[in-house]
Amino acid sequence: MIIKNNISILTILFTCIAFNAAAQRDDSITQEVEVVKTYNPTVANANKINDMPVINEGEQQKPTFNYSIYSQPVYNTLSVNTIKAATLAPQPRENNGFGLVRAGFGNYTRPYGELFLNSRNTKNTIFGLHGKHLSSSGQLKLEGEDKVNAPFSDSEANMFVKHFFRQSILSFDLNFGRNGFNYYGYPVSPVPIILRYKDQNENYFGKKQAFTKGGININLKNENASSSDFKFDFNYKYQYFETKTNQHEHFGEITSDINQPLNDKGALILNLGATYVAADKFFNRDLYEIGRRQQTWLTAKPAYYIGNKTASIKAGFNLWYVSDKDEKNKMRITPNVKANFAPVREILNIYAGVDGNYINNHYSKIAYENPFVDPEHDVMNTFEKLHFYGGINGKFAQKTNFNFSVDYSKINDQPLFFLYQYGNSLSSASQPIIDNTFKVLYDDLDLLKFNAEIFHAASKRLDLLISGNYFVYKMKTQDNAWNLPNWKGKISLGYKITEQLSVTADVFLIGARKVLVAELPENYYYLLSSSSFLYPAELSTYDLKTVFDVNFGADYKITKKLSAFARLNNLGFRKYEIWFGYPVHSFNFLGGVSYSF
Repeated sequence: MIIKNNISILTILFTCIAFNAAAQRDDSITQEVEVVKTYNPTVANANKINDMPVINEGEQQKPTFNYSIYSQPVYNTLSVNTIKAATLAPQPRENNGFGLVRAGFGNYTRPYGELFLNSRNTKNTIFGLHGKHLSSSGQLKLEGEDKVNAPFSDSEANMFVKHFFRQSILSFDLNFGRNGFNYYGYPVSPVPIILRYKDQNENYFGKKQAFTKGGININLKNENASSSDFKFDFNYKYQYFETKTNQHEHFGEITSDINQPLNDKGALILNLGATYVAADKFFNRDLYEIGRRQQTWLTAKPAYYIGNKTASIKAGFNLWYVSDKDEKNKMRITPNVKANFAPVREILNIYAGVDGNYINNHYSKIAYENPFVDPEHDVMNTFEKLHFYGGINGKFAQKTNFNFSVDYSKINDQPLFFLYQYGNSLSSASQPIIDNTFKVLYDDLDLLKFNAEIFHAASKRLDLLISGNYFVYKMKTQDNAWNLPNWKGKISLGYKITEQLSVTADVFLIGARKVLVAELPENYYYLLSSSSFLYPAELSTYDLKTVFDVNFGADYKITKKLSAFARLNNLGFRKYEIWFGYPVHSFNFLGGVSYSF
C-alpha cells in the first residue's frame, strides 16, 4: 500500500512539474512540420552510422543483449519501410499533402495495406493517424517433411497529437496492435499422429495464438536545450497486453530526466522512474501453480557531468529497488561512469565507460522476444552487474562514417530457451513427443562483444552500410549459450538509379547456433532450479545452420503522387530457422502501389 501511494504521489508530482514547465514556455514557433512526405525510398537514416551513439553528456547507448534478430516478428520475413509520423524541419518546407495510402499483394496469399493521415501544417499543433495490416495464410514444410499451416497477421493503429512550445514538444500517442500466428513448428522428426488431431491437448502444436496490446504514451521533451540549460524531460506510458491463451498484463511506467547546470562546465544529471507491472494466468515459478505476479520498480540514476565538446566525463551510479509480492524485495546498484575525448571534433571521437543494468523480464517483453515461448512462462529478471565498454567513432572521409567498439559484461540469470521431450507415460501418444513451445533455464555468463559499422555515401544516389558483431560467451554452468549466435552481420545498399527508380538490397547473416532438447525419463516431471534440472534429464544438442537472407526492393515513381513498389525477400530460397523447429518462408514477394494526397 505504501509503494502504491508513493507511485501515485510520484505520478502527480511528475505530471504537475511537466505541464508547469511546458506552460512557462512561449507557445509560438517559427518552424514548419512535415508529417508525411511523398514516398522516397532510400536507406533509412536510422540505419546510418551518424545515428550511432555519439560523444555527448547523454547516457551511453549500450548494445542490446537478447535473442531478437529482426525488428519484425520472426514468423514474417517481409520488411516494409514505413514513413515517420512527424519530423521537425529547420527550414520552412512546402506542404506535401494530407496523407499516403499503400496497398499490395504477394505470394502465400499475402495482402498488405497501410494508411497515413495527418493534419495540414499548423503553427503549434499537429495531429495524425496511422493504420497498417499485413497477413499471410501460406504453408511450410518442416524438417520432418510435414506440411503445416503457418499463417500470421500483423495489424496496428496509431493516433498522435504533438504541441510545440519554443523549446519543448508535448506528445500524446494512442496505439493498438495485434499479432496473430500459429504454433506450427516441430523439430527434427515427423509430427506424431496424435498432434495432427484438431482437438489434441498434448501440447500447443497447431494451436492459434494472438498478442493484442493497446496503450497510451505522454511525453514532454526539450529538443533544443544545450548542456548549459536546465532541462526536464518527462514520459508516462501505460500498456495493456493480452493473449489468445488468456494471459493478461498491465504495464505502467513514469520516468523523468533532469539536467541542472551547476557552473559553466558542470551539470547534475538525474533520471528517476517508477514502474508497475502485473500479469496473470501463467505458471508462477515461486508458487508452482497457475497464478499472477506483481512487481513495483523504483529507479534512480544520479550523475555529475563536467566537460565540453572536446572532452568530458560523467560519474554516478544506477540504483534499482524491486518489490515483488512472491519474492523478497531486491536492491541492485551499479556504477555509471563514462569518459569522452574528441581530439578532432566531428572527425574522431574516443569513449569508454562502465555501468550496468537490471532488466525487467516482464511477460510481454519475453513474449515478443520469442513468440513461440510457452504461453505460461514466468521469467526471472536479469542483472547485468558490470558492463565495460569502449570504442571510437567518427569519419574516415567526408562521406564515410565508422564506429568500432568493444563491450564486456558480467551477467546473472540470463534466460536461455530450450525444448523438452517427454516419454509415453506423460502423454497418451504411442511415441515420445517434443514440446514445440520453449521453456526457460538460466545461467550466469561473461559476454565479450566486438562491433564494427561503416557507412559510406558515395553520392546523393548511393548509400552503403556494413555492420558486424562477434560474440564470445563464457558460461558458468551450461555447455553452450543456447540459441545465441557467435556472430551477426548485415549489408544494406540503397541506389537511386533515376529520379523515378530507386532500389534497395539487404543481406542478413547470422552465425550457427547450438540448441538444446531435454529428454525427460518416464515418470519424471519437468522442473528447473536456476540453471539445473531437479530431476535427471538426458540433454541432446542440435545445430542451427548459418542464416543467409537476401532481400531486394524497388520503387518506381509513376507520377508525383503515384508510385509502384516491389519487395523480393529470401532470394536465397533458404528455409532457415530462427527458432528450432520453426522455419521461415522461402522466397516471397510483395508488390503494390502507393498514392500520396
